[in-house]
Amino acid sequence: MSKAIIGYTSRDGLLSVLHTLTAVSIYIAGGKPLRLCPKNPRYDQTIDGIIIGGGTDLYPVKYKMDPKPDYIYDHPRDEMEFRWMEIADAENIPVLGICRGAQLMNVHRGGALHMDILKIHEKADYPTGLIANIFFRKNVTIAEKSIMFNIFKTQTMSVNSIHKQAIDRLGDGLIISAKEKNGIAQAVEDPDRLFFMGVQFHPEAMIHKKQFRNLFRYFVEAAQLNKKEV
Repeated sequence: MSKAIIGYTSRDGLLSVLHTLTAVSIYIAGGKPLRLCPKNPRYDQTIDGIIIGGGTDLYPVKYKMDPKPDYIYDHPRDEMEFRWMEIADAENIPVLGICRGAQLMNVHRGGALHMDILKIHEKADYPTGLIANIFFRKNVTIAEKSIMFNIFKTQTMSVNSIHKQAIDRLGDGLIISAKEKNGIAQAVEDPDRLFFMGVQFHPEAMIHKKQFRNLFRYFVEAAQLNKKEV
C-alpha cells in the first residue's frame, strides 16, 4: 500500500516555518505531504487527508461580521480552503485543522468566531512576541468521550498559545473536545466522521514531543484507511 497523500494548505509564496513543520510532521507520521495553495489548489489531485493550516484571519464576512479596518485578508486562500472542505465532505476525507484551520472548519459548518479573544475572555491575556509564542504553555482539559482523548490518553495537557481569535458559536455537528479553564475552545471535532478535528494550538511546533507526533500519526492512519476504502 502506497503512502497516504496528505494535502496541507498554505498561502502563496514561500512556506512559513510552521507550514514547513506541518510538512515534516506529515512525513514523520508516514504520509506523503502535498502543498495546496491558491495558485496551485490541485482540485483534480487524489488526496487521502487534508490539513487546513494556520495563517491570517479568516474574512469575517464569512460568518456575518464586519472586517477589521486596514487588515489584509487572504481571500484566494479562503476560497481555496472552503472548496477543499466541500470536497472533503463529499468524499469523507479526513480533515485536521490547525489554528486558523480549526476556525475555518467551524465557520464552514455554520459557526462563528470571536474576532478578538481579549475583548471576550478577561483571562485570555497571554504573553505575546516571538519568544513567548515559542515557549509559553497553557493547560487544557480534554473531554473523555472524544477522539482527542483516544489520541492523547489524558484529560489534561499543555499546549502553546499563538492565536488571537477563537471559536464562538459552534458549527453544526461539532463538539468541543478540549478547552481552557476560561472556557476558550482548544479543539473541536465531529464524532460522526472518521476524522474531522480542529485544534486551536499548533501541534506542528511541538513535534519534539511524542504526544503531538501521535496526533499526526492518528490522522495519517485515518487517511490511510480512507485510501483503502477507495
